[in-house]
Amino acid sequence: MSKKIIVLGGTGESGRRIISLLSARHCDLKISCAARRAPKAGVLPEHIDYVPFDINDQDKSIETLKQFDLAVIALGPMDKFALKAHQLCLNADLDAIDINDSLHAADQVLNLNTEAQSKQRLLLTGMGFSPGISTLLLTELAHKKASAIGHYQCRLYMGAAYGGGETSPQAILASFTNQLSCWREGTRQQIDTPWQDEQHQFAFPALKKPADLIPFATPEVAGLGKEYVAEDIDIKHLDSRYHIQHLTLGFAKFMSKYRLGERKNAFFSNMFFNNGQKLKTKKDSDPDTCLWVYPDNNPQSGLILHGVISSYELTAKMACVAVECWLNKCFSDNYGVKAVEHLPYAIRQQLLQTLALYGVTAKPANTQSIHQADQEFGWVDSVSSDINSLRNLGLNWYTVTKQHPKMAKRQQEYLYKSEIWRALKEATSTFSFTKFVISTLLAWSKDGKRLQHWRDKHQDENSEIWQSITKDMSMFTSGYGNARKVLGKDKAYQLYREMFLETGKMEMRWLWPNPESFNMFDQKEDAILEYWLTWLRNYAKLGLFTLKESQDGPQSTLISISNCAYAAMFKELDCPELVNMVREMEQEALTFLASQSNLDITWNIKNDGAAEITLNKAPKLQAVS
Repeated sequence: MSKKIIVLGGTGESGRRIISLLSARHCDLKISCAARRAPKAGVLPEHIDYVPFDINDQDKSIETLKQFDLAVIALGPMDKFALKAHQLCLNADLDAIDINDSLHAADQVLNLNTEAQSKQRLLLTGMGFSPGISTLLLTELAHKKASAIGHYQCRLYMGAAYGGGETSPQAILASFTNQLSCWREGTRQQIDTPWQDEQHQFAFPALKKPADLIPFATPEVAGLGKEYVAEDIDIKHLDSRYHIQHLTLGFAKFMSKYRLGERKNAFFSNMFFNNGQKLKTKKDSDPDTCLWVYPDNNPQSGLILHGVISSYELTAKMACVAVECWLNKCFSDNYGVKAVEHLPYAIRQQLLQTLALYGVTAKPANTQSIHQADQEFGWVDSVSSDINSLRNLGLNWYTVTKQHPKMAKRQQEYLYKSEIWRALKEATSTFSFTKFVISTLLAWSKDGKRLQHWRDKHQDENSEIWQSITKDMSMFTSGYGNARKVLGKDKAYQLYREMFLETGKMEMRWLWPNPESFNMFDQKEDAILEYWLTWLRNYAKLGLFTLKESQDGPQSTLISISNCAYAAMFKELDCPELVNMVREMEQEALTFLASQSNLDITWNIKNDGAAEITLNKAPKLQAVS
């Protein structure tokens, strides 16, 4: 029989994401959205029922909750509601999962443990981004005794591209305080907030300079103080701090001096929310989120999670993971109020494994992972089980509407740090290098004029796109052509190809989703094929090549690319040695896209930018009965 789940606060930033993710992944679930106000059209999937829910109407709320098997508590701000919803769930004889991020609320919710145990009910608390995912990484390190003395740090970075929900500012304002409840020497302590100690800055990936950090009282402080903390972890010290783009440490410190009444709190919260909506439209507003947990003030010994995704999406995914584990009876005979730090190692592993199915994984903070976070936009995406949720589906560099705000600077960096740039600087004096630059700009204009007939050929709805295509092609050939004169053909080709492919690799890491994203799909090989073929078909429609598709049985897809316009333009502009470079870049990108699947790819690049590609879905191993 299908389970019935009610999401309290289902119209909020996290609540609506929880509903969308669960409904896309589990079409058999009966999911209802509970909120004071009905959702606006298009906010939730059409088949989701709306249930009016006033948490202050106790009798009506209990009557409603009794109709369900599980409640997901996504109400906010948790500081305000605290244990109200949890108590209603217990009174309705119902299990519940919350996404609480408030220490004040955690203290009250954890006090329901005895009652929950007596009723043989489970209340999972703190199943969000932080706590939740952060706690899973923390306990993973603690299980492995990463710190011999039990000292750990948690650092969070959130870009401003998402604006934030209406209740989020209240949680932020609550974190501005001159006195901090924290976990020190194995006990809960109250200390002066360490605004500018030796740890007040942190070097997150992809940021140009260390970011100021705001210390906060994490709910894990309440959980670690309980006698039923998991036996395999020993945490003596936990220091948690965050940085939100455009939110300054000075402002947080200034606001910590004042105790805001209800009216002033509402005023500043509304101001925060409105500013957030404005900031998300700024050109430099960052869509990245980073979580880094590590021992003994040594980040390289920790675990890192980084990607183009919001903290709300990560919160929703963790909540969905908790729901899935509940559906799979992972918590059987676990009654009471439990946070991640109270769960046995085996259950925490199930949570981590299920989180990976949602495309969310942490990696050891080694050089390779930090490079991937810093230069390749991380490895965690905002994606559901719907193919349309995959980043830039069907789009290419000429049709995508908005690039990552760091892209232009990253492209410049790849040029200035490239070996061909260094070789050109070494081979020329200051004066002759200036002449090289001027000559290249003049050649760019000249080459652009030579491609006018390509623009004339595409005087249709793609005319602006072909303006951009020919501009790029003439830029490539003018730069390479002049470098060839200075360095010689062999050296110029070797170094230019190296720079082109490295830059292209970085660009494609953002344009296309990460391999981990396809873990959301039951048939990941089919999803990868559909994503790639949609991209190819739309690219071909622009007139950049001729595409032919065929099937060789149900497991094998054959692709032929011919009449490549890129190759033709390279030859026309006297750079025939460059004709296959775009195909080489695409080959690397597809190989990476399919790297965590059972797709076997054979890519045969021919002359003039043509290619024959075969994709075979390798049969999965079947269990022997």
